[in-house]
Amino acid sequence: MLLKKIILRNSDPFEMAIEKWCKQNNVNVEVFDGKESLFELVSALVIMHSDHNISKENKDLRDAMEKNHKPTQEIDINGTMNASISSLRFWIENNRPENILMVGDEKLLDNTRFEDYFNQLKQHLN
Repeated sequence: MLLKKIILRNSDPFEMAIEKWCKQNNVNVEVFDGKESLFELVSALVIMHSDHNISKENKDLRDAMEKNHKPTQEIDINGTMNASISSLRFWIENNRPENILMVGDEKLLDNTRFEDYFNQLKQHLN
């Protein structure tokens, strides 16, 4: 499996949906507990968004990750499905992150393409 471990910041609805998907697809998942530095724990960042609507908090996190020389990837779930999935796969293959911090806004859960994206993703990551 290309995805080795996904790190989540907290237990908000977005993170709970990702955690559920991880458990269903045998992807290691961990909720960040604050015992160590987030920048030491994660090796990369993936921001999920819809039509480039990214919260200020997630933009600030992206900037901080880039300042710490951590690769980042943004996934627009409203983009072309195959291109979005291929882009993520290619990015993972090239960067080989051990622990990916995955973030997104709760409103993504209302988008029908959110579930479709993750259903398609599982077929491309084995």
